[in-house]
Amino acid sequence: MKNSVITPRGAILPRLFGCLLLLALLALLAHSARAQFPTVASQTLFMCNAPGVQFGVQAFADGTGGAYSVWIDKRAGSNGGPGTALYAQHLDANGTAQLPANGLRLLQTRGREIFGVRAIRWQSGILVAWVQGAFGIGGDTVRCQYYSAAGVAQWAAPTIVAYRTLPTVIYELEYGLNIFPTSTGATIVHDLTLNGGGDWLTFNQVSFTGALRFANNQIQRALPSANSLLTLSDGGDGFYVVSGYGGLGSAIYAQHYDLNGTPSANVLDLTATGANGRGGQNWRAVRDPAGNLYVVWGSNSGDIIAAQVTPGGALGWSAPGYRTLCTNPSYQSVPDALWHNNALWAVWNDDRAGMNSQTTYIQKADAAGTLAWSAAGVLVNNLPAFAPEPKLAPSDNGAVMAMYITNYSAGTGLRAQKIRPDASLVFPTGGVALHTVDPDRAAGQDLVPVAQPNGSVQAFWASAGAGPNNQDICAGRMQNSGTLLGPAERAAEALGFEVFPNPATSVLLLRTTTGTMATNVRLFDAQGRLVRAFVDGSPLLSLPGLAAGLYVVRARLNGQEVNRRVAVE
Repeated sequence: MKNSVITPRGAILPRLFGCLLLLALLALLAHSARAQFPTVASQTLFMCNAPGVQFGVQAFADGTGGAYSVWIDKRAGSNGGPGTALYAQHLDANGTAQLPANGLRLLQTRGREIFGVRAIRWQSGILVAWVQGAFGIGGDTVRCQYYSAAGVAQWAAPTIVAYRTLPTVIYELEYGLNIFPTSTGATIVHDLTLNGGGDWLTFNQVSFTGALRFANNQIQRALPSANSLLTLSDGGDGFYVVSGYGGLGSAIYAQHYDLNGTPSANVLDLTATGANGRGGQNWRAVRDPAGNLYVVWGSNSGDIIAAQVTPGGALGWSAPGYRTLCTNPSYQSVPDALWHNNALWAVWNDDRAGMNSQTTYIQKADAAGTLAWSAAGVLVNNLPAFAPEPKLAPSDNGAVMAMYITNYSAGTGLRAQKIRPDASLVFPTGGVALHTVDPDRAAGQDLVPVAQPNGSVQAFWASAGAGPNNQDICAGRMQNSGTLLGPAERAAEALGFEVFPNPATSVLLLRTTTGTMATNVRLFDAQGRLVRAFVDGSPLLSLPGLAAGLYVVRARLNGQEVNRRVAVE
């Protein structure tokens, strides 16, 4: 018989306490070592690099400087395996993961495939809707689930929003899949295919407790074309539907629906008055605070065109009812659009430098359709790319930030440029590199920018991966000053040290959310030279006499050095 060791009963509690203390210290060390937003563009922050394919990333701000992301995950997905899953991650303002490494699994479909997903911030958590069905066949149900901020399901089971009813409804489709918050819960919009052919719009509404308002597929709307859909909230309880065939020269139709599913009197053809039809998937839809819809598309002839639709379902602009945002004879395509600072902004691929050397241009128009800048557009980025596929996000002081892809082979990659309301560029020509690691390159169609209140923009993307089975979910952050988040700036974020306005002209104001006084406040130029020193305790920093450019405000706060970068005009 083996010898046994008998531990005195009095020694058990101290040893147990020691083990618990050791585990707590290890957990603390592990947490402190967790990745954050990279400080250099040659590093990649993986939200998920588990084996298999991750894609279809959704991302949105959490309201406190961080962001949530949800994606489709096939790390265990196969026809005979557990099926496709949905995973989520929550990053704080510094990029530190708040959920488990490689994401928190929200659900596993048990032998089913997920064809599309949408996720939004809803109540105090996340509302997720997805289309699932047999592998390689197509969707047979649309489901949704409400999760807490920690990723815990709040309903006993996902709500089945819609399901196919053979032989009438052949497929439930992800085309136009979207979620719109309403005063009674949320509206979930998607598409379906009926027996005999033809795609139809359908939607349902879910209460805050997950109860459905309408019977399965009760509301079905035939559209002139529904095999390519955009859907967008009107800012209240209704929504817009924009449809088209998706082929070259395809007409574009728009219609408004109210909370009860009642459509506006007519289906509006945005191209009927002479606007050239859409080429491929080149279109976007946004709205203004008044509920007007703006549709921006890359036309078959290579122009970027925009039209406004009122909530009553009429064209909002005077004849011919649309505006050409760029009249340069070269080919423009793949626009992105944003309503910000009381204006419509649009950015696009532009081949005036050559088809394989595309650059990025931008235009702005007011609510009346009047162009703010040259009819040729304003150059945002002059670095060549096969397809920049730019995305827009709001920034501070009325500016916007564009993110776009340049040729990774040239060591540039994913970049950002900030554009002021007067069309001037804040960052150097060509923009600032956010990410330059080729195997983890951003794919433009799966790139989601998330704006934050301080003017910084976080980027989330599904990487191209080193192989067909190695797509990952990545993230980065561009400061409003055109730099990545460094250690001293992380301290500034944590301690609530802010400087504004940014860009500044004659004066800067210091503010700390804790009320603690900043000391040893100094201003350095882009070459690191001290140019101003300020009196301790003064919240106002005088700037007259400084040359325009980028500067760094350095100070000490609670014994830590903090930095804030600022542009001086």
